[in-house]
Amino acid sequence: MMKNDTTIYVNNTQIEDVESYIYLGQRYSTRDKNQDKKIQRRITVGWKAVAKHRDIFKGNIVTCVKKQVHN
Repeated sequence: MMKNDTTIYVNNTQIEDVESYIYLGQRYSTRDKNQDKKIQRRITVGWKAVAKHRDIFKGNIVTCVKKQVHN
């Protein structure tokens, strides 16, 4: 893996450069460049799950019920 000398900050906190990380419950490696489709599929599945309950989240339903659906 080629070392990148670029330092990235978010809210004055330096982002750590790692070789692997957990995203949506699955471990990914920064060395494997062929993971884009896999990550995009997991993001799409997540948004579809949220969209199924759109009426509940945007409707005039009490917050405690929205929390239960979310959890």
